[in-house]
Amino acid sequence: MAYSVDTTTRSPLTQLREWIDKAERLVVQVNGTNVVELLTLLDAIEQQFELLETTGVDLRTEQTRWESLLSRINSQPDPIVHAADVAGGMNKLRAAHQPAESFWWYLDAAITKRRINTFRRLTITAVTLVVLLVGGYWAINTFFPPDPEAVLMVETTNSIDQLVMEQRWEEALTIVKAARTQVPDQPELMVWEVVLNERIGDSEAAAAAFAEAEAALATQPAQLWTSLGTTRMRVNDLEGADAAATQALSIDPNDPQVYFLMGGIAEAQGNLPAAIENFETTFTLAEGTSPQLAVIARVRMGQLMQNPNSFISPVATPEQP
Repeated sequence: MAYSVDTTTRSPLTQLREWIDKAERLVVQVNGTNVVELLTLLDAIEQQFELLETTGVDLRTEQTRWESLLSRINSQPDPIVHAADVAGGMNKLRAAHQPAESFWWYLDAAITKRRINTFRRLTITAVTLVVLLVGGYWAINTFFPPDPEAVLMVETTNSIDQLVMEQRWEEALTIVKAARTQVPDQPELMVWEVVLNERIGDSEAAAAAFAEAEAALATQPAQLWTSLGTTRMRVNDLEGADAAATQALSIDPNDPQVYFLMGGIAEAQGNLPAAIENFETTFTLAEGTSPQLAVIARVRMGQLMQNPNSFISPVATPEQP
């Protein structure tokens, strides 16, 4: 991409240094009016490095400053993405400044991925803690080895989580089917079978597995949809998770688990005010009936409220033609 810059009285190395100076200033005061200037200036600096590297010029000092600048941007992407939202959104800016290939043009995707990974790790931790507490209590009170079914579920869940993180859907589905031959009536495995079949595009198998899960949880329909939404969330299907949460909410508008799910979805979508509101509702509804969930919701809410963007509603990104 070409940029209009005045180099009539500057050598390429001097120009590079001035651009780095300017980028360092912009990055600490980025806003909706200068975010495009910052992003395109980063492109220009990158191109200038490529040009100068072919001349044999000593760029070690400039390279150190450049790497430090990029490290700051990568570790603190929120201000730039927020500024881009004010300017119309990263999608719009990428389309207007093609080819937009470098990572700073995709900071919005990086933030979403980090939030999803955080939610996934917290969910896995919460599930693991519950399983360990229940298993420990059972062992202490019975002095018998752990229930083989519980052991199988823990091992299966750990295997699925690892494969899902690597998006190895078919291998994860094979693990689920193998486990179901030993515990065919486990709703959690039925829901996993639904979601993994959705991931590989087998809608018929997904529908069949859903029918089984629906029958197994016939007396707990809201739990079925909440479980489906949470599992979809774990495979990064935010749209499907949101649809399941909406269905669960229509069945039981006072279920704290539903609001906890909606909070996680809103956080992954970058809508921090909505996430805080849903976690607060979770805490209110769960405080008297599910203390553990209430504590987790309060912790999540507190973490989000430390983010400077937590009380700024996301700006809708115009659809591209």
